[in-house]
Amino acid sequence: MRLRDQIESMVADFEELSRRDQRLLLKNHWLGAGFKAFERGFLLPTGLILGLPILFSFVISFLKLPASPQWRWVNTLLACATLVTFTMWTATLFSIDAGLLPNATATDYILFPVATALTLYLTWRHFGGFIVAFCVFWIVYFFMRGHLPDWTGVFAGSEASFAQNLRSMVLNFWSQTGGMFGKPLQVVSGNVLIFIVFGAVLMASGAGDLLMKIANRLTGRFTGGAAHAAVASSALFGTLSGAAISNVVSTGVMTIPVIKRSGFRPAFAAAVEASASTGGQLMPPVMGVVAFFVAGQIGLEYRYIVVAAIIPALFYYLGTFLTVYFEARRLGIGPLPQEARKRLTPVERLQCLVFIVPLGVLSYFLFVQPSVPKAGFYGFLAALVSALALFPAFRSWSRVFRAFAEAGRMAATIIVIVAAIGLIVGLIQVSGFTGRLSLLLVQLASGPLLLTLIVVALGAIVLGMGLPPGATYFIIVIALSSGIEAVGIPQLTLHLFVVFFAVISTVTPPVALAAFAAAPIAGASPMHTGLQAARLSLAGFVIPFVVVYHPAMLYKLQVLFEWFGGEPVDSAAMMDISAVSWTDLGWAVLATSVALWLFTTALTGFERNRLLPVERLARVVAGTALLIPITGIAAPALVVAAALIFGHRILHPKRAAPETLGTAMPPAGEDKNSE
Repeated sequence: MRLRDQIESMVADFEELSRRDQRLLLKNHWLGAGFKAFERGFLLPTGLILGLPILFSFVISFLKLPASPQWRWVNTLLACATLVTFTMWTATLFSIDAGLLPNATATDYILFPVATALTLYLTWRHFGGFIVAFCVFWIVYFFMRGHLPDWTGVFAGSEASFAQNLRSMVLNFWSQTGGMFGKPLQVVSGNVLIFIVFGAVLMASGAGDLLMKIANRLTGRFTGGAAHAAVASSALFGTLSGAAISNVVSTGVMTIPVIKRSGFRPAFAAAVEASASTGGQLMPPVMGVVAFFVAGQIGLEYRYIVVAAIIPALFYYLGTFLTVYFEARRLGIGPLPQEARKRLTPVERLQCLVFIVPLGVLSYFLFVQPSVPKAGFYGFLAALVSALALFPAFRSWSRVFRAFAEAGRMAATIIVIVAAIGLIVGLIQVSGFTGRLSLLLVQLASGPLLLTLIVVALGAIVLGMGLPPGATYFIIVIALSSGIEAVGIPQLTLHLFVVFFAVISTVTPPVALAAFAAAPIAGASPMHTGLQAARLSLAGFVIPFVVVYHPAMLYKLQVLFEWFGGEPVDSAAMMDISAVSWTDLGWAVLATSVALWLFTTALTGFERNRLLPVERLARVVAGTALLIPITGIAAPALVVAAALIFGHRILHPKRAAPETLGTAMPPAGEDKNSE
């Protein structure tokens, strides 16, 4: 049958279409068929979509490693070993296009240890020894688990021989798409890499400086304006990158010195940047790598996760804002000077389109035509065109090349850590540890929900002290996978609960990665910076529990999809929207806002004047009671909270003068004489 006859049979009124529409339909048919053939032949084969990213990333990473001239040949040799090892894996899987091999060959037993060693070495060079030691622990455990005594509990496992364990490891992690080629790499290579290019193009164009000026203009007039500007710029930057450490390094060199000059202590200045940058991993629409992991793990469209995260992310930054505000009042620090918060020029106002247009395109393809790869691709094109049109300095091949080179470097670094994460996750799964741990969770879930949540939160914080948030999330979720349903709350709620604590662990001492990155910029103590960052990130410890007991904060805004003509949200991973009301959402927002006000003033020890110890304790108790989802407790707590806040204002109608502030009680975790 001719192509035209086929189309006529599918489209009954084909002849009634205009000649232009008929040609367009025929053209689309040919293009669609051609794309499908290209997709089947090139895009879908596992060997290419997983092998090429890890191959190029590892080679680039080895060649870019710093080394003295006499040792540079070692990096070149390792890059060649990478090229041979992963080319063979890619070619093998591409040739069969099945994603697995029936059996492991002798070559696989050689290549897999080499690939593992290359992965661990790169991880050590980029991210330090902790995650490498963690991975080595699970490798040793995989072989030794059958020899552990019964009293080790969940760690005691299979009695397979060394040869059987080795064969299982090679089959699962090399002959099949597990381990370093597992779910983390699949999510990143399929969804995340294009967003890295998207953010790199915007920052290389000069939009970062414009972002800082916008932040100064918006928030500089508030008390403690320099710190507020840092929070705002990191929040805005977080919508584009979603990476805490890179946020700290890129914006901290500009914001931290300004915060210090305004009168804040060095440790607090560094902590502000660390806390604000950490929140970028929670701020839609990009939200960092971990949000894509959530979408892939629970089988939910990414747009629903973005909408669910809006209110919790805003509350995170509200908590940071309030802590900065009351600390500034305690120290008598005013707003930014007028010359530091100038109005935008007409040209700069026009250049704001470099944010509006790409984010608009990104949002359209995320929400209206839900496709994460398509959203990232068209968002990147919009960012590139906008940057070239609005920033004349960016219109040079060298600037564009540097933008893509930086994107490639960032992508390579992410692929390295993702490969290590996949190896750890695979070891935990194949060893059987997850099943045994899940049985414990099922038993624990039969008790109080709060106790279960506290255990999960502590696990995420402890693991996250040395691991990136993505690794922490995957390990916690995979380890508890079989027992998650027993907890009795929607999957999305529990997964976002884990995400929050995995992210917050980067500012939680004793190993607070984001805080430690900011401390040298400020010339501050890393540990003291970590303590201050944890205080500034207070909302990050509170909000996860709030969304569990007040689900309207996560789910009520999902009704937006119905308002804009979409189908009703229906997913087993989410709560039924009809089960929560706007009244529930309103009360949750009010209670959480007041509670954060009480908590931040209690930790700072200051509102209009210093707070007595009994006042601080009363505020903590009242704020906690406000968040309890029992009207008989929360309503009286709101009355008590109002009495505490307005009573303090009546007793202190004017704030204390700056010279009297030295008598104020230091906030939690701060020594009076520190720095």
